[in-house]
Order: sequence, then C-alpha cells, then structure tokens
Amino acid sequence: MTPGNLRRRTREAVADRDLGDKVHRATLRTVRKRDHLVAELPEWEDLRRRARELRLEALDRHAELLDAFRRALEARGATVTVAATRAEAAATVVRLAREAGRRVVKSKSITSEEVALNPALEAAGLEVTETDLGEWIVQLAGQAPSHITAPAIHLGVEDIARLLRDRAGVELPAWVERDGTAPQPEREALARELSLAARRILRERFLAADVGITGANFLVAESGTIVLVENEGNIRLTTCLPRRHVVLAGIDKLVARDADLGVLLRLLPVSATAQRQSGYVSLLADRHPDLHVVLLDGGRRRLMDDPEQRDLLACIRCGACLNACPIYRCVGGHAYGGAYPGPLGAALLPQLDDGARFAELPFASSLCGACTDACPVGIPLHERLLQLRARLVRSGAARDLGTTLRAATRTMRDPRRLRRALGLYRLGRPLLGLFPLARRWSNARALPRPVPETFHAWWTRTQGRADRGSSPPDPSPLRPCDSARDPSPLRPCDSARDPIDLFTSRLRELGPDGETEFHRFARAADARGFLRELLAGVPDDEVARSGAPHPRREVRFGLTGADALIADSGTVALCLDRREQSLASLLVDTHVVLAHPSSLLPDVAAYHRRRAERPAPPGGRLDVLIAGPSRTADIEKTLVIPAHGPRRMVVVLCDEPLDPTT
Repeated sequence: MTPGNLRRRTREAVADRDLGDKVHRATLRTVRKRDHLVAELPEWEDLRRRARELRLEALDRHAELLDAFRRALEARGATVTVAATRAEAAATVVRLAREAGRRVVKSKSITSEEVALNPALEAAGLEVTETDLGEWIVQLAGQAPSHITAPAIHLGVEDIARLLRDRAGVELPAWVERDGTAPQPEREALARELSLAARRILRERFLAADVGITGANFLVAESGTIVLVENEGNIRLTTCLPRRHVVLAGIDKLVARDADLGVLLRLLPVSATAQRQSGYVSLLADRHPDLHVVLLDGGRRRLMDDPEQRDLLACIRCGACLNACPIYRCVGGHAYGGAYPGPLGAALLPQLDDGARFAELPFASSLCGACTDACPVGIPLHERLLQLRARLVRSGAARDLGTTLRAATRTMRDPRRLRRALGLYRLGRPLLGLFPLARRWSNARALPRPVPETFHAWWTRTQGRADRGSSPPDPSPLRPCDSARDPSPLRPCDSARDPIDLFTSRLRELGPDGETEFHRFARAADARGFLRELLAGVPDDEVARSGAPHPRREVRFGLTGADALIADSGTVALCLDRREQSLASLLVDTHVVLAHPSSLLPDVAAYHRRRAERPAPPGGRLDVLIAGPSRTADIEKTLVIPAHGPRRMVVVLCDEPLDPTT
C-alpha cells in the first residue's frame, strides 16, 4: 500500500452502494442477534473482565507458557517450530506439506493470510483447497477474505452463484442467468442450493487430501491442547482425514490452563457468530502420528514488550469490532489493504507489518468507541488508535496530517491562540465552504456549530462552580486487571432451570426445522426398541459405531456415546482416543448420541473445569463439543444445514446405561 491508496480504495468502496448494502445487512443482522444473547447473560461483563485477565496473564507469562506448550506437544511426538518472520513461517509450512504429498485441504486461518500461505503453496506446485465455504468462495474469486469470520460478506448470492457456475459448473435458476433479482425467499433457497453444491464438490477433496492445514483459536500450555472452533465440520475433516496435520498459529494464541477455556469459549461464539456455542469445538490433545505446529512471531514479541499497546494481542479474533464499526460497514474489509481489517487491523497492521505502509489506517476511524464496547476481552481499541495516531505523527509517518495536527497542537497549548481561533471560527464558519479543503470535509459531514459560550468564558463567569450533585462517569470500559489473583467462580446460566429441560430446549433451538431430536427413556430395553425402529432396514455397512473402523465415506447413521451433555447450550461432548473415532459423528447423515443423566453439566465452564481435573491418558485424548448438526451461513447470512457434517442429530437419554458399540 503506497501513500494515498487507502483513500483511493475507500472512495471506491463508498461509491459502491451495493457493497455497503451487503455489508450493512450482514453485520447488523449479527449485531442484533449478539445483543439479544448478551441481554440473556447477566454475567457478561464479569466474563469480559475475567477474559481480559486471562489473556493479559498469558502475555505476562508468555515465555514460560511457550516452553510448557512445546514440552507437552513434543512428549506426544509432535514437532513445534517457532518462526521469527512471516516468510520463515510460510516456508516451513510449504516444506512440511511437500514432504507429505501435493493435495492440501486447508481451514480458515487469518494467520495464513498474514503470511500469504496459499500463494507460497501454489508456487511450490501444491494443489490447495480452502474448505470453509466463505474461504472457498473468495479463493475461487481470486480475492482476499473481507471479514475475519465471514470471508465472503461482500458478495451477494447472485455474485456467488455466477462464480460457482463459471468455476465449478453449478447450474443456476433462470433469474440469475438473466442477471436479475428475486424475492428474498428465492434468494435464500438459492443460497441453500449453492451451499449444498459446495458440500458435494469439497467432499472429494477431503477424501483425497494428503495434508490438512489449520489455524488455532487457542493453544493451552498446561495440556498442549490445540483448540479449533467452527460450525461447518470442515476443520474436523481437515484434521481427521489427511495423514499429516500442520497447525499455523501466532504465538499470541497461548493460554495458561484448560479451565480458562470455560470463560473464553463462552465469549467467542456469542461475539463471533451470535451463537451460544459454535457447532464444533475440537480440543486436540491426542498423540497424532504426524502433527506439526508452526508458531509465528512476526513482530508479536516486540508488541508484547510495548506497555501501551500490548493488550492488542489479547484479541480472540471474533470479528465483533468489525461488525460494530461504522467505517468497516461502509467500506468492507478489502479497503484496509492487509490481512486484518476493521478496527483491529487499523491498530495491529502498523505494528506487525510495515508501519509506513499502513500509517494511514489508524486515522480511518471515527473514534466512536463502538469497537471497544463490542470487544469481548475489553481492549480499548479507540484509545489504542488515538495513541497510534500520535506516534505516527511524531515519527513523521503520517505526513499528510502532520502539519495540520502540529498546528492544532500549538493552538490548543496556547490559551490566547485557542481563544482567537474559536472567535475566528465563529465568524468564519459560514464562509468555510469557499475553501477546497473545508468543502471536501463538509461534503461528507457537518461542520460543528460554535457553542454560545466557551468553557473559558463559562469558567470566568462562574469561577468554576459546577453541579456538586453528580460525578463524571468512569470512561474506561474495564478496569485494569490483577492477573495474579485466583480465578473467581462465575454464576452458571439458567442455574434455576431443570438441566434436562434446559438441555432439551437448547438442543431443539439448534435444529429449527426438525434437524434435532431428543428422546428420554427410563429403561434400556425401551431405548433399544426405539433404536431398532430407527435403524430398521438400514444395512450394517450404513451404520458407523464409536470405536469400530469407519469406511471413510458418508454413511446413513453414526452411533456414539456422550462424555457430557452441556445444558445451557444444548451441546454434546465426546471424549475420543484417536481422530479416526471422530468419523462416526462426522461422515454420517444422522448422528445418534446415547447418554446417561449423570453426564449432564450446567454450562461449558463446568465442563472445562471437569476436563482440567481429569488426568489425561498416556496417549493423550481428543475431546469434541458438538452443538447440533453442521451448518453454515456464509452466503448472505442464510442458515444452511448441513455444511460438511451430519444434517441431523438424535439424542437418546436413558436412565440405564446403553452401549453404542452393540
């Protein structure tokens, strides 16, 4: 990005009315759903404060946690590489991929965008397929993602339909072929058809892949757990089917303890996609035969040492600041010119990348503070942007504004100059439209009206007497944390409700059109009778059972037990010995879960506390949290079931034990 490019790109983006409409519709829909969920959580602010403490603690203890994470992974046979630069990280991943084959499937990873991984893999002769629906769409379009969690947010259903027609041979309805539009129900029906067509096309890529590349949402030092959060099931397929798994993540993704996930994983799905729980959370702490982790520094250690800006690395990449930002909603993600768009990108890119290249970004903000209010870990983004502006002006990087800001600074530091300037402004405001610079400013915004009385005049007149009956509000969204204090217990959601009733209602929310079912039986004989009826006429080779070999193709039914049922989100938890066992809950049309009432837990925090207290087996373990059938909303936020995993989930709760293997 050369000087002036940001202004050119933003002018082009603002002139594209269609782009603004698409981004506004998609982001505001997510914001409204998020606000609704937050209103149901009276402990939301407590969660935010605790999450900030945990993330800052991880930054304080970074060297210690990195060593612990490396030891835990290497003890299970994995390799861990710390890359100092983006080029080194990309080269390491390319080497690991070439060693295993040429067909690569890849899940969504903003870090891979940061290091330009796809071009590096393709230059090495590898066949790379993005498997997240939104990422695959922008890959086919030859574009970068426009949003952290919704990569194709800038494209309408018609744009995507024509793209899949031209690049993947998907047939389209006549109204799209005529370059027309249609009523909303037809548009939503087309979004579903396109999503299911992508599922069929990408299934072959998964089954043929040699290498799976993922990012990571969190890396737990205590247990060496790699945490991956998704809705579609593509990450689970990417980690289970190829023989080699390569993880690329920033060194800032480390957290100290498994129990910390009980806070972070309650905040992330609400903020990212307005869900109580994401469709799938994979907790990989298993002994994988061919696992390699590449951790990127890329300027992060330098930023950790910056006392003023270091909390930017507490970010959990939810994208909530983008959805809330009025600037992002007008220009979209591509205008920012780097891997990280929105308020986060405006603050992060000048410090992780070339400061001169991205010097304009901190000034592309209204400083309204909406991003700070939305941030689930309480990063005061608008303050960080203001601090960066001052740094860039002092360094001479922001040359266009330097002269103006220096003149304004001199004026505001001299009371006489300031009074003179205010008087001139009051007299000259009606004439400012005659000057080109003022005219360009007023084309997009109104010049402020002069106040009837300045503060200095009021002070002189009243001698500083103020209303003693009120005190100014605390401007800081979150007070500084004491990361050394012990974790405080957080009140579970809906603790007064019967956990079975709560689990049932939450589960049914996940399948709005009957994709989820719940059945309870007192006797095992009755439950087995229900299962016999459910599977009547189904051949044995169309039923996959937990622990038994899977045919590595989609079958009609998969039967698994449940390690836990999490009431407040309707989530099923599986505890597995190896990744192959995941396929019984993944490469199936209908996932049937057999559970006992003793497995019920109130919320995800209780689950992670219990998981942290359990000793891991010698070979490690793989835990998966499943919230309903697989789903995607990457095309105009239209919910589509299924994405890459099952289309249906049936939970059978029995007061007597049931064995899913028989």
